[in-house]
Amino acid sequence: MGRPPCCDKIGVKKGPWTPEEDIILVSYIQEHGPGNWRSVPTHTGLRRCSKSCRLRWTNYLRPGIKRGNFTQHEEKMILHLQALLGNRLFIGST
Repeated sequence: MGRPPCCDKIGVKKGPWTPEEDIILVSYIQEHGPGNWRSVPTHTGLRRCSKSCRLRWTNYLRPGIKRGNFTQHEEKMILHLQALLGNRLFIGST
C-alpha cells in the first residue's frame, strides 16, 4: 500500500514554467492560500502535476524567499555554529 499518485501523468506538461503559469499559480494561492495542492491544477487549469505546483511555489514564487549570497553576518554565524557544533544533526531540544 502507499499513497496514490498525485496525478495521472497523461496530458501533464513538463519542462520550464512560463511567466503566464507563474501568474496563474500566484493569483490562485493569493486568493485561496497554500494548502490542498492536489486541487490546484484542476482549479487553475494548469496542466501541471500538483507536486510541481507545490515545489514551484515553495522554491521559487513564495514571498520572502531570500536569493543570492549569504550576508557577512550570516556567514560568520554559520562558521561559528560549525565550529561550536560540528556536523551534528540537531532536531529540537532533548
